Amino acid sequence: MQLQDAPELTRTWLACPRPRPAATVRLVCFHHAGGSPSSFRPWLNDLPVHIELLAVRLAGREARLRQTPVNSVAEVVQPLAEALAPLLQASAAGSAPRFAIFGHSMGALLGFELARELRRRSLPRPELLVASGRNGPGAGRKLELHKLGDRQLIDEVQRIYGGIPQAILDEPELLALTLPVLRADLTINETHALTDEAPLDTPIHAYAGLDDPRVGKAGLERWAAFTSAGFESAQFEGDHFYLAPAPGMRWVLEKLSAALPA
Repeated sequence: MQLQDAPELTRTWLACPRPRPAATVRLVCFHHAGGSPSSFRPWLNDLPVHIELLAVRLAGREARLRQTPVNSVAEVVQPLAEALAPLLQASAAGSAPRFAIFGHSMGALLGFELARELRRRSLPRPELLVASGRNGPGAGRKLELHKLGDRQLIDEVQRIYGGIPQAILDEPELLALTLPVLRADLTINETHALTDEAPLDTPIHAYAGLDDPRVGKAGLERWAAFTSAGFESAQFEGDHFYLAPAPGMRWVLEKLSAALPA
């Protein structure tokens, strides 16, 4: 089943910026807090031809711009699992590509919890979960940036992550549109309560930048406790957004290509 043939709910939740009907793998991608599906557009020219990218479209972004951003993991993964079901069932029946999940920062949390939600629903599980730019669940100091006033929120996000593009910072109208989305995403990120469940039977690969101020080797290694299948971790030069410059992007795509052969 191709995305354009899927139910409306599926097409609402997923963006396919470059359809690849002959793809053998679908990669479901979650962006960082305050990001959007377009975060993955730079990947398209270098992504292996056998992989089709499906970017998760959260409320408040792009085609869902007028929808109110949500504040909890459950409000994302429960309807998203339902939206994915037709594609995953077709995949299990052999009439659609295999699938994997990639998530960066907040996206790593959402990808992990989506994999657990799919298991709860007895839906097909991904053959790989890639957690980028995030310590394993339960690690690290809790932040409460979502409670800050607008100006302090912007300053702290820039200080810790540097994730707001200068073009948005320089344009008050764009910044006003971005802040509710960013605050909602940070609420998801900072208020999530990990539930005690069995490890996934999906391999997990954990990646981060060598100079990420909040994610280090020990934090990446914590992901190993959440899988009973294979695990690996690796770091590449760069900060929290190590995968944004071309060398980091190509490194990630080479890792994905090796882990998800045609």
